[in-house]
Amino acid sequence: MQVITTKQTASMLEVSEATVRNWIRHGLISPVAGSRSRFSAIAVETLKQRIADGELDRLRRRANKKKTSDSFIPDEYLDNPAFSGELATIRAIFLENTIDIDNALFALTLKQLVLRGEAAIASDQLFAAASCHAVLRKPLANELTIWFKELPPRTAAAKQAGTKLFNALSDASHDDSIGIIYQSLMQAGSKANKGSFYTPAAIIDNIFKDHADQQGLFLDPCCGTGQFLLRAAKHGYNDPNRLYGFDSDRLAVRIARINLLLAFTETTFSPQVYHADTLLQKGAAELFDISDPKRRFTLIATNPPWGANFAATEQAKLGKLYPAIKSRESFSYFLARSLELAAADAVVSFILPESFLNIRVHADIRRHLLAKTRILAIHSLARPFKNVFTPVIRLDLLNAEPEPNWQIHLKKPVATCPATMKKRDCPDETVAQAKFAASSGSIFETSISEDEYRIIGKLYALPHLTLRDNADWALGIVTGDNTRHVSAIAETGMEPIYRGSDIMPYRLRPATSFVNFKPAIFQQVAATTRYRAPEKLIYKFISNRLVFAYDDKQSLTLNSANILIPRLAGHPIKAVMCLLNSKLLQFVFAKKYNTRKVLRGDLEKLPLPLFSEKVTRELVALVDRAINGEAVFDAIDTLIFISLSFSQAEIDLILSGIALE
Repeated sequence: MQVITTKQTASMLEVSEATVRNWIRHGLISPVAGSRSRFSAIAVETLKQRIADGELDRLRRRANKKKTSDSFIPDEYLDNPAFSGELATIRAIFLENTIDIDNALFALTLKQLVLRGEAAIASDQLFAAASCHAVLRKPLANELTIWFKELPPRTAAAKQAGTKLFNALSDASHDDSIGIIYQSLMQAGSKANKGSFYTPAAIIDNIFKDHADQQGLFLDPCCGTGQFLLRAAKHGYNDPNRLYGFDSDRLAVRIARINLLLAFTETTFSPQVYHADTLLQKGAAELFDISDPKRRFTLIATNPPWGANFAATEQAKLGKLYPAIKSRESFSYFLARSLELAAADAVVSFILPESFLNIRVHADIRRHLLAKTRILAIHSLARPFKNVFTPVIRLDLLNAEPEPNWQIHLKKPVATCPATMKKRDCPDETVAQAKFAASSGSIFETSISEDEYRIIGKLYALPHLTLRDNADWALGIVTGDNTRHVSAIAETGMEPIYRGSDIMPYRLRPATSFVNFKPAIFQQVAATTRYRAPEKLIYKFISNRLVFAYDDKQSLTLNSANILIPRLAGHPIKAVMCLLNSKLLQFVFAKKYNTRKVLRGDLEKLPLPLFSEKVTRELVALVDRAINGEAVFDAIDTLIFISLSFSQAEIDLILSGIALE
């Protein structure tokens, strides 16, 4: 059997390594026996063929995401409906005609200069060298001359398309008109590979409002077309020579340089925006010489690439340059690099996915920041990017050694403030940085108040057990084709199989799916003994709440329903289930992990407090009634709270904490 690595598997399936790992967790692909990161080449090829044949449509859509030629208009940039319509027209011309992106953007940039009164150019002069000399200001003319020399050769059809684009643009009032057009023309797959998404102006403005007193140099280390630089110019950076930007996208840098020249019409200068690799060009040029204090930046702000793909040679270099970063996450590299480029006591402000706060893979950069910086604030930004459904945060850092009692400000969205409170009076919460440093995995527990933290600490201080090394686990069955193998009717030879949607607290709904259990024909099956255990718990995997049901019928489950078989001395399986379904552990799970997946690693850390034999018998008796459909949930919670000596004030806080989730 030929065995291949995770990287080779990702390459064959045309997805990222992170996606392969995610599919493993979902049971859609399995490593070979005895390994966590090696796969059968035949199995991978079979999966690839199923995706191509449409048998696994959801996976096909995921695989195609990085190859799609779809473009989209970034509505978050646009407050002008007329320009939005014009942009759609430009996009249609570009897609329907034969012209490369370089020549298309050059033609549009010339028209932008005409509309701004910076040039006098006719459409028939677009691709003549003389067009660059028709630009009135010398710095702009110099930029265009250099760009013109870099342009690929043009066919007659490309010239005609360039003329169409030139004539289509009539509104260049936006600060970054060409940057918006560039984004809308970029292939969605290219954006995914780069991991970059352009940022709404309001988010950037708030950074400069919060850090308005900065002196010295500003840097955006992955500046794109210059959005952060342009907003800096509107918020006190009156000297363009204080604004620096680096980016590995050559066209984006061209646009950013011209954007800055248009922002400072009264100043003669050459923009400090460079086509360079911020991460890899350490010490390769003067502008990266961090030993020169004049090159240190007092404010660094950016929306870095998230999950960007690196070539193997790049990854090898990054591993040597940033040994603390084991995750290979692009935004983690940019954070580490920015701290090197920042002056002492400089502010570093990054837009990041919310998963940075608590996902295990990002523990490396969290530890690095906790050891090297004082965290000023964590801002919750909800979901501000079009077609990106990940919640987003803003992380503000002070480039200074942490202090023992340093407090981090937690900035919540105004919508979460009490309705009776005026927006301007909505208070920040604070949390000690030392608390994050002391947490398991250096998790940034931003959803836990000090009072809630004390309650959780009280629970962990009680005598308790955990499921770690004290349970058997199994994923549900992955058939490979539910349409063929799973039936809504119990045909001859079939038996019930339960989905995540069939799971209620304590019991299963009547089965609506049936299967002929033939393990050899399914894509992934756990050991049969797990499904056929005399007693087991079945729980929802995709959920922001803990939902566990009891099964003593040796039932089968699909992959949205996982299996837990506790083996805890003094904790009968039904007592474990009542704890996992309890409001107390719902509270701990919601506050500590704040996720929509019930992961084994998180369950293994939950405290299962020890009860007297009498209380245990009472809990089991109540669970039996719950399994039979009786409304005893409140009675179970009350017994748990009383047995563990929680006060009414603590109980009220727990209940309100769950209600807000």
